[in-house]
Amino acid sequence: MSRKKRAAKAKNSEKRHDGPAKKYDLTAKNNELFVKYYKGQNIIPESEWDAFYATLQKILPVTFRISGHRAQAEELLNTIKGKFFSSMLNVKVDDEVVPPPKNLTWYPNELAWQLDLSRKSVRSSECFSKLHEFLVAETDCGAISRQEAVSMIPPLLMDIKSHHKILDMCASPGSKTAQLIEYLHSSCAPGELPTGYVMANDTDNKRCYLMVHQVKRLQSPCCVIVNHDGRRFPKIYTNKNGKNPDYQLFDRILCDVPCSGDGTMRKNFDVWSKWHPLQGANMHGLQCKILQRGCQLLEVGGRIVYSTCSMNPAEDEAVIADLLRSSNGAMELVEVADSLPGLKFTRGLSHWRVMTKVGEWLDDKDKIPANLKTQYKETIYPPSPEEAEKFHLERCMRILPHHQDSGGFFVAVLQKKHHLPGSKEAKQEIKEASGENSKAEETPASDDGNKAEVNGDKVDSSNNTESADASGDRGKKRKTEDDLDEPEAKKQRMFGYKEDPFLFMQADDPIWPQLRDFFGLTQDFNVNQLMCRSAQGKRTIYFVSDAVRNITECNEGRIKFINMGVKCFSRSPSPMVPDCDFRMATECLNTLVSTVTKRKVSMSWQDAITIMSEENPFIQKLSEGLQSQLHAMPPGSTLFTFTPSEKEPVPKCEVSFCGWRGKNSVRCFGSRPERAHGLMLFGEDLGEINRRVEERKKAKKLAQEEGQNQDNSSAVSTVTAAAGVDGNDEDKPPPCEDDEEGKQEDEGIMKEAQTEETDEPLNKID
Repeated sequence: MSRKKRAAKAKNSEKRHDGPAKKYDLTAKNNELFVKYYKGQNIIPESEWDAFYATLQKILPVTFRISGHRAQAEELLNTIKGKFFSSMLNVKVDDEVVPPPKNLTWYPNELAWQLDLSRKSVRSSECFSKLHEFLVAETDCGAISRQEAVSMIPPLLMDIKSHHKILDMCASPGSKTAQLIEYLHSSCAPGELPTGYVMANDTDNKRCYLMVHQVKRLQSPCCVIVNHDGRRFPKIYTNKNGKNPDYQLFDRILCDVPCSGDGTMRKNFDVWSKWHPLQGANMHGLQCKILQRGCQLLEVGGRIVYSTCSMNPAEDEAVIADLLRSSNGAMELVEVADSLPGLKFTRGLSHWRVMTKVGEWLDDKDKIPANLKTQYKETIYPPSPEEAEKFHLERCMRILPHHQDSGGFFVAVLQKKHHLPGSKEAKQEIKEASGENSKAEETPASDDGNKAEVNGDKVDSSNNTESADASGDRGKKRKTEDDLDEPEAKKQRMFGYKEDPFLFMQADDPIWPQLRDFFGLTQDFNVNQLMCRSAQGKRTIYFVSDAVRNITECNEGRIKFINMGVKCFSRSPSPMVPDCDFRMATECLNTLVSTVTKRKVSMSWQDAITIMSEENPFIQKLSEGLQSQLHAMPPGSTLFTFTPSEKEPVPKCEVSFCGWRGKNSVRCFGSRPERAHGLMLFGEDLGEINRRVEERKKAKKLAQEEGQNQDNSSAVSTVTAAAGVDGNDEDKPPPCEDDEEGKQEDEGIMKEAQTEETDEPLNKID
């Protein structure tokens, strides 16, 4: 760079930094338009307004729930209440009593809790600090999910059974999807798989990968993640019947749509300065289309739950009214007021007002200025008195922040009574009723699932909020289910979709006899449910449910599958194990426990603690019963299980983990958080465990130093054994040959997770 250019650059730099630096003020939590708009809606009684507005200006408390589908949920709850919550009563920080943990009474089985903890409380109190460390560890292993309280409500209202086919239309970041998976598994016996599945969809590709990271903790083979625009979500074929394939209608659908997000002001502070009335009007059209498509994909008798993190009637009741109006009685609102005892909410509105971006009321839809007609659809206005009486909008639920110290939220539950007007099924019913025998004309379903790019964020910025669906649909005929389908000739390419294929294993695959014979897989284990991502050099083998496998094979090339199933086996060749090059993966533990017969051993209470707390303990340290079982089998991947008995009643649940049986020692394959979770179930103090681990590390280092000084390998072995240090490195299991693509994917997920917004509060405890 020349001298003149450097001087000019320095001069411009001085100009840019001239004057005091501007500060980003987080305390400016006020919006006059917001006040005028919501006071005009009469959502909040005048006597409650001050409490409502003051609550919006406070930081949102931390809430978490215990994963209900796990067998250890009750044991984990007892540990939390006994070890942590009991010591947090009447705790003072700077002479102020810190509120104790609060149970969310409307969430079943005491599995959801609220903590009013500040960072100062965590730093100043030992009991809060221990709870913080515990929650972080349990979250990492999937036993606990930190999630906003109101976000837990929609899945609870879906009444999920294990046989249901469930669609989450706008699933990212995945906290509600995780709940759906839990409820799908909750009624199944240990080792039993649901016959249903969860299909989680999002329009944003990057957020789909964030969702992979979220749901992977649930370790479910019954979940599949796809990437499509919710407004044009394609039909899911269930067979390959040429031009007239059967397609899947879902039993339950969650429609948690993108919204303006004014119910999230307590955690997303920028909403205060960016909010204006036009945001709701702009989102209205998009929300109507997503809900309409969801109802088309719903089975008759099925249930769809519509929810937003907005309190705005334009995004809430107006969307529901538009659907009920167009469905002509096919959809109806379900009364769910008594479904969650203890939940405080207000009833839905039948009348509301419309406001311009600058704060002017537009109460008459026939007098909308010409320049605003594309922004304010007629459907955004309240229904007529006759429609209001028929729609029963009072069955909707609005959660207000000041009622139970939460965020703002809206939820409505709808049921499908019969097929929507204009659908092929409805036409067929009319023809059958009139005595006609001819079949309704069949039109192939559209393969296009991504014709428009729409931000899938739950809280949209003002940029995309103002532009979303601003063109409007006034005067246009509403599309029926048939209209939304397109001929095969118009099939479009899925641009940017570069996922590796999902290849299912066949019985003649040379790897299958290795796995079947070495691990002793039961006869009912279906080889066709094993899957890999490359035909050559199979390094990782995944397991999916039979239902997920079927929809994957029937929709290959037309559905943008992102992820499915759980890792079941990883290639890990070892000269100690010539009969099988694979070892079991912890992610598929729930399935392997009931299907593996040859490589499974039973352990005692003390054995479990020894194996999980030490890195590579010698077999001679274990009980005689476990020693005899291990000596009866060759080295290799092994499944360790503990079953409570009269002699060892604690914990009151089965505990299992994948490990390695070496020549002289054993090893637990669980990650550090997973091992900490297991030790906690056995009543161990993690602080004491960490202290012993540090002592063993120091002893091992001392042994190595003394051995080097003596230049005698036997001296190293003697000192190591005397110190009780783990087994030698030669006896440790070989590393897995994980795919490079998988490693890059995980790295990408973690990078995105550090920058993307999630459903969690900003004051999350980690």
